[in-house]
Amino acid sequence: MPRSGTVFLFNFIAELFEFKKIEPKLTADSWPKPPEWDPYKFDKTYLSLREGEVLCAHYLLNEKIRELISQDDVLAIYLYRDPRDVAVSATMYIKYALTQHPLHKLLAGMSDVEAITFILSGGVLTIEGREDSGGYIRHDGIQYFCDIAIDWLNEKNVAAIRYEYLINDPVSALESAFQMVDIRVDRSLIRGVSDRLTFKSFSGGRTKGVEEKTAHFRKGIVGDYKNHFMPLQKAICKARIGNHLIKLGYETDLLW
Repeated sequence: MPRSGTVFLFNFIAELFEFKKIEPKLTADSWPKPPEWDPYKFDKTYLSLREGEVLCAHYLLNEKIRELISQDDVLAIYLYRDPRDVAVSATMYIKYALTQHPLHKLLAGMSDVEAITFILSGGVLTIEGREDSGGYIRHDGIQYFCDIAIDWLNEKNVAAIRYEYLINDPVSALESAFQMVDIRVDRSLIRGVSDRLTFKSFSGGRTKGVEEKTAHFRKGIVGDYKNHFMPLQKAICKARIGNHLIKLGYETDLLW
């Protein structure tokens, strides 16, 4: 799930298993054409993954990926986070740092609250100079990512990790995830990597909670949405992903 500590986990797994890191081959030629905006719907880097390599991406679960992760020599990990925090984190990252993102210009012209509202609800964005039938982007909001998360978490061949558990106790979180797929890793090895890879080491010395809006590792805390949501954002969230929050285990009803 985007903005869920995936870069941190990517580095963690690479170091733990001594794997070579592989990045998705997102190029200008393979970038989606309007109204599509999500490049991971079209990227196929996973088809060229080799032994001793680890790939980190925000893929939708499709049949080819299901075939891949059903193989005994492939470890699939899905990291997910409270979607409300995902929405806030994605908003700040796109607005302040990810200038190449198709939504950057739109969000940069909004207040933080307005931008968060758009990311939650979604909308249609016209591309300047391209007002023809292909000149717009349709963003489906946070529900898009929640639907993807539910699909991944329902897949039996996936080691699921909850972001909130990972940042609180990486060793226990990884041990539990590996046990889901019958993999055993020496606890001391996980502990060693955990001691080296921390929010402080990734953020240039900042501690959790100290915000830098233009940084990839912006704040690193749980429940930051409470600092940004007002009644409108809560209402939109309940309407769009209220049931997703329940399925993901973040709420028990809509009365929060």
